Amino acid sequence: MNLFMISSEAYPFSKTGGLGDIAGSLPLALNSIKIDSSLVVPLYKDNYKFVDKKSEYAKLKIKHDKNDIEVEIIKIKHPENLNITVYFIKQDKFFNRNGLYSENGKDYEDNASRFILFSKAVVQLIIYLYKKEKFKLDIIHLNDWQTSLIALYIKEVYNEEEALKNLKVIFTIHNLAYQGNFETDIYNLLNISWKFFVHSRLEFYGKVSFIKAGIILSDLITTVSPSYAKEIQSEGFGLNNLLAENSYKLFGVLNGVNDNSWNPKTDKYIKHHYSVDSNIDSVEECLKKKKIIRISLYKEFNLKNKNFPLITMISRFDPQKGLDLIYSSFFELSTYDGNFIFLFSKNNYFQNFEEEFIKRANRTKNIKVVFDFDEALAHRLTAGSDMYLMPSKFEPCGLNQIYSMKYGSLPIVHSVGGLKDTVINYKDSKSLNKATGFVFNDYSVNDFVDAMDFAFKIYNNKKVWNKLIYNAMNKDYSLLKTAKEYKKLYIKLLK
Repeated sequence: MNLFMISSEAYPFSKTGGLGDIAGSLPLALNSIKIDSSLVVPLYKDNYKFVDKKSEYAKLKIKHDKNDIEVEIIKIKHPENLNITVYFIKQDKFFNRNGLYSENGKDYEDNASRFILFSKAVVQLIIYLYKKEKFKLDIIHLNDWQTSLIALYIKEVYNEEEALKNLKVIFTIHNLAYQGNFETDIYNLLNISWKFFVHSRLEFYGKVSFIKAGIILSDLITTVSPSYAKEIQSEGFGLNNLLAENSYKLFGVLNGVNDNSWNPKTDKYIKHHYSVDSNIDSVEECLKKKKIIRISLYKEFNLKNKNFPLITMISRFDPQKGLDLIYSSFFELSTYDGNFIFLFSKNNYFQNFEEEFIKRANRTKNIKVVFDFDEALAHRLTAGSDMYLMPSKFEPCGLNQIYSMKYGSLPIVHSVGGLKDTVINYKDSKSLNKATGFVFNDYSVNDFVDAMDFAFKIYNNKKVWNKLIYNAMNKDYSLLKTAKEYKKLYIKLLK
């Protein structure tokens, strides 16, 4: 089985969030279960350290409106697995920039043009490989709106090409809030007939919708958790009816965690490693290591009460993440016998809210807010914390709550999407043997604060708390499980 994973970002080459983590790691897991997978991504500014002159593979001419644009294909072996090929789409005018999609808080105005070119280049690469090397692809796995037009080009524009005949297309929606909807003035860049600008293809309230191509023309659609797959059929940002109509080919596959990147046994960003074994007493040893990390964080952030538990949140600064609940609960948070550290990546769309958020936090003694994309700090906060906040309004899957459980930090989450699928709520002694965190149902300040109150109450019951940590650290949310679920779908497709 030959498969191409196509993504606008993929770790370790490029990453802004969970899409980069999964798209970059899934080919490695698929390879371990005997699926020949390659990765295709744009060559961004930070990727040049991975390539050299020997990496140059091919040059392609891509028709882009009335222009012929030269695109170079760079071919390397994956630095973490030499059995996996990585193809970079190189076009410096389009991709050699300081950001992936935006800069200084503003989206690039030509994002539609950039990812139309990328989509065309991927299709031409598949055709080139077939003609030059007789390489026949079985499945192409697309991710999010930036790649969804590829389904249209494969199924209806270039469908007579031998390389594309019988090629199966799977399309994964990582976050339906991002759809790739653009004004019709970009249509000529597609180099396709206007017959496709209809409701049953690309037209969406008078705009050109990239994501519709992926939903309508893919052979299978997946989302990143089972609950999210159900939710978007009723609350789908205007696409719920379309997704409900295509429910027969819509599946939820829970994202998994790459053990190489997030593992308290081996994490390169923390000095004191730990793990649990089959004996619950091993939790105490973990807590000793976590305390050392926590105290170093308190010293770094000038937090005085060193015996208080640490509660963290690591997220982009986006209202989707439940920031309004936290903002409205600052008084309650300031009264807890606990220290809070929030690590956010900046989002200039919400500049005013960011300023108000910081002002309110600065009135407290136990809450620190940091705006920075700091991978090392994210790992140290996860390792040193006792509780992790993720009160999202909606959450396709979420990875940070999985990371936190793996590191023995109990999550407090809203019962939605992937949070609902991954965190098992502790209610009472009946749930003690399975519970891994705390879940609140209504998206309200009252429910959020009640969950916080309950978590702090249980924190003081060390026997119960240690058992919850033990449960959480032993849950298997590995990427291998995700890969095995996808393998079933790939086999289903080919049959």
